Amino acid sequence: MSVLTKAIVANSVIISAIESKDIVNKAIKIHNLSPVAAAAMGRTLTMAALMGKEFKNKEDYLTVIVDGNGPLGRITVCADGDGHVKGEIINPVAETVVKSDGHLDVGGAVGRDGTLTVIKDIGLKQPYVGTSKLVSGEIAQDFAYYFAESEQQPCGVTLGVGLNNKRCTSAGGVWVRIMPGCPSDVLDRVETIMYAMDEMSYQFDGSTAQQVISRFFGELDPVFTESAEVCYKCNCNKRKIDRVVRSLGKQEATDILDEMGQIEVCCHFCGKKYVYDRDSVDKLFK
Repeated sequence: MSVLTKAIVANSVIISAIESKDIVNKAIKIHNLSPVAAAAMGRTLTMAALMGKEFKNKEDYLTVIVDGNGPLGRITVCADGDGHVKGEIINPVAETVVKSDGHLDVGGAVGRDGTLTVIKDIGLKQPYVGTSKLVSGEIAQDFAYYFAESEQQPCGVTLGVGLNNKRCTSAGGVWVRIMPGCPSDVLDRVETIMYAMDEMSYQFDGSTAQQVISRFFGELDPVFTESAEVCYKCNCNKRKIDRVVRSLGKQEATDILDEMGQIEVCCHFCGKKYVYDRDSVDKLFK
């Protein structure tokens, strides 16, 4: 189980951090992710988990779409206010390219030409939709740019996924938000700390989110305010899939049955298969 921790500094800086190794390994197992796909999707899942825990209600829902022009294709990740995240990726087995410095070329795999879209459904008549361009494809920089451009929220984002072949050995992220009226000396120090927070995957290797916050921000006397469990969990169920099958219409459903003998619906987020035979389809349309 991954754990997310929040702290506040000088009543003007909010720090959220999460150790997300278990989340990333669950995604690797479900989607059979290549190393570069695991890095890109893992970073996106980590950030979505941080954002989802900001919701006031458990039912509030977030969808993040990273749509670049790289070989990975579109990444879609969802999170709710209850600490659940899930995701899918168009090309989970994209070839992994390593840069000259030894790091995975996540930006090249995601693509540096595209958009980052955030959809928040918080019970209003219409969901909030914000979009910004991708600036690097490395995910963390793209989220920081999104918050500045679409939500006018100055912040710092650092994300990392450490891998050994096709297993995540460490992963996590830190999200720092600056509130209005933040003293200039505190702001300067926070910015300096954020610049020093490189190789984020290694920072969470054997360390909790609270330990990482203390390691970097301890001199600013952070006050820890919350700790919560977060996990990869899909909320698909038969009732929802029944609606999908009904949406086909009786004639199309019958045509599929005549051709295939059954209707099989596979959830893109968790891989669970729902199979309908002729009797179960007849019951749906009664």
